[in-house]
Amino acid sequence: MLMSGIVNPTPPTSLTIVTKRPPTGVFVNPTAIINGQHVPLRWGENVIPAPPGVHHITIYMQWLWKVGSAEITVDNTRAPAPPVYYALPYNNFQKGAIGFEPQSNPGLVGCLIVFGVLILGVVVCCVAGSLIDS
Repeated sequence: MLMSGIVNPTPPTSLTIVTKRPPTGVFVNPTAIINGQHVPLRWGENVIPAPPGVHHITIYMQWLWKVGSAEITVDNTRAPAPPVYYALPYNNFQKGAIGFEPQSNPGLVGCLIVFGVLILGVVVCCVAGSLIDS
């Protein structure tokens, strides 16, 4: 499409990716790989120009390794693609959640168990130390 003699490079369609971090906070932004192309994302809503077609999307957060990797295939050939929702897990050892509806962050139960065991260990050590001193 020509506008004032300049070719308009923006495709008429786009993909919307909504990313959600866990409430514990994250300092690194996620990355998407769309049909083999790396696309940096930010937390929240991301609108990415994309031509009509079938798109394979992988989303992850790069830390020491790829954290929370999740994949989905989106088809926007006949209609606008539905928004893709991605949620990063609470820990580094689980996959992220991805889908066409809002996702909750996976791994909350495991995270609470680990922190509960750590807190219980500290409490036991404090009580045992005070009993030994008395």
